[in-house]
Amino acid sequence: MNNNQPVLFTTNHNNVFGSQVPDEAGIYNVVVSPESIAKNSNNGNPMASMDYVVMDGTQKGKHIYDRLVWTNTSQENHDLSIKRFNTVMMAAGFQDGIDIHTIPEFVQKMLRQRLAVETEWQKSEYNGNTYLVVTRYRMLQANGSQPNGQKRPQNNNNQTNNGFGTANQANNKQLFNNNNGAPIDIDNDQLPF
Repeated sequence: MNNNQPVLFTTNHNNVFGSQVPDEAGIYNVVVSPESIAKNSNNGNPMASMDYVVMDGTQKGKHIYDRLVWTNTSQENHDLSIKRFNTVMMAAGFQDGIDIHTIPEFVQKMLRQRLAVETEWQKSEYNGNTYLVVTRYRMLQANGSQPNGQKRPQNNNNQTNNGFGTANQANNKQLFNNNNGAPIDIDNDQLPF
């Protein structure tokens, strides 16, 4: 107990290894993280890769990932893209009449905005794993986040054990940059795609 030394860290039960995503589906008040980025989808379409952080309740601090893809392959797809991106901005409280020119501009305007997202567990057709997926966007909920008790199915391939994962999961990580040069390790099972 040397009080002359600078504090290296302070213990905090909210800052431990474990799942970074909520363990229940439901409606969550979230803030858009600065880790959200604009990029292209696997098929080359412009995409907003959104990282929402739960603001309150039992899942506070956990992340919900969402991908919004812009498609122009037909007039119908173009119109649906407009509606998809506009819905998110309206849920965040933006007013009518704001022109958005690019997906990076959309992401920039959304950073640190608050809204609510409704989520449910969905099985991926790509790899068979089950992920927490955003199904609706809402205005911030005055009565707070509302997990609905629906937990990820136990027979899922992407479960973690004690936060360190299995040997397979430890070798199946993706590195991201957190804007200060330090990498962030995120298991593939924490991503909805």
